Amino acid sequence: MGELVERHIRRACDLNDIDIYDLQDVIGEHAMAAVDCAFSDLCTVIWEDGSNLANDYLKRRGWKETAINRAYIEALRDSMMSLYEVSDVRRGESFLARDLVRGGDPIRVTERTATKTLVQWDVIATRIVTVRGVVKMAGAVLAVDRGLADEMLALIRRTQSRASEAAANTPAALDPILRARLEAELAKEDTLMSVAAPMITTLWLNDTIQRCLAPMPELANSDGEKLEFMTLHYRLLPGLTAANVAEALAGTPDMRDEEDGQHWIWFAPEKSNRKGRKTPQTGEIDTGRTIYGHLTLSPSKLEVMVNSEARATRIRDILAPILDGLVSDPLIERVTPEQAMAARGGASAPKVQSLPEGMSPKDMREAVHQVLDRQYRNVLSQKVPMLGDKTPRQAVRSAKGRLAVANWLKGFEQNNARLPADDPMHDYDFSWMWEELGITDLRS
Repeated sequence: MGELVERHIRRACDLNDIDIYDLQDVIGEHAMAAVDCAFSDLCTVIWEDGSNLANDYLKRRGWKETAINRAYIEALRDSMMSLYEVSDVRRGESFLARDLVRGGDPIRVTERTATKTLVQWDVIATRIVTVRGVVKMAGAVLAVDRGLADEMLALIRRTQSRASEAAANTPAALDPILRARLEAELAKEDTLMSVAAPMITTLWLNDTIQRCLAPMPELANSDGEKLEFMTLHYRLLPGLTAANVAEALAGTPDMRDEEDGQHWIWFAPEKSNRKGRKTPQTGEIDTGRTIYGHLTLSPSKLEVMVNSEARATRIRDILAPILDGLVSDPLIERVTPEQAMAARGGASAPKVQSLPEGMSPKDMREAVHQVLDRQYRNVLSQKVPMLGDKTPRQAVRSAKGRLAVANWLKGFEQNNARLPADDPMHDYDFSWMWEELGITDLRS
């Protein structure tokens, strides 16, 4: 076990200057997943003297195990790690897994626990075995970022190519039958994958360590301003009512009344069209405009919620002359992104109005989907770095480009699948993009 831990874990720790015994302090529970990979691999290794852990255990202690446990241990012994793409997840029941290395049709894997977190197009590194007719996962499961999966696959292909070249360069004097068997064996993906587990764990662990050690990125809003959730609390002055404040707010430029006298949306200034004229307001929420903030009026106070200090300063300047003599100077509440994440769901979390007053979830969903339709239709004709700075329409003209576009679309679907079920983007249907680009055959 010590030797297998070295093979799976040592290299990634050395690359990041981490003592192997400090790994859990750096990446938490992920460290145990790496150890589990080492143990699963240990069960498959046949040592020079012909011994094998699984065989030895079954010989010495197998009589204590049930028939199904013995079958599982035998299946684990003969297993190999590979990369699988997940689809058709049935929560608490099963999912389809397509082997990205060896190819073939997706297979239905019976699994309860993992299906609670897996979503469409996830990539996992694991061992899939058949135990008494039931296909299931064995050993550890590593969640692999799609970009990292592409790197792993490229490395596996290069290694396989070098193995094939080595077989082709075997001495000519070698027995022809033995030579043919050697070439065939080295060309098999199974031969490579039987020893590839440490490489997969190492690359995954190196990526995980770097993510944990990387500083938190500087978050910004759509204007490039540092993200900071801010709430301005205005107290109504004695003798004044919410109606007085509502009347003062009426007609404020770039601010839309939600027609209930309690809620307003503050929009970014309207952009002029090509003829220099502003787009007329329609009385509906303009989903094409950036929302700068939300205002909520109660009988005793007005709250203004924005996501940067610059916007807080801007709205204060806008409201100062409008609300003069109606409210006191605002008290300002600040919540950083770090604090918001640490207090998820707590009282300190920023207040977000998910639905404007009077808009149903169905209306919001339709509005968001209309925006996404326009956005993605435009994207199809725009250059995408992930596609080699080609547009999706250009990229699908080659076989390699078709695969790249398919992975690009799968990334969109994967991200949306991870959103909460009540998020209007969660169930957005991307099928029209696959059809328009002519790659529906790759959506499996």
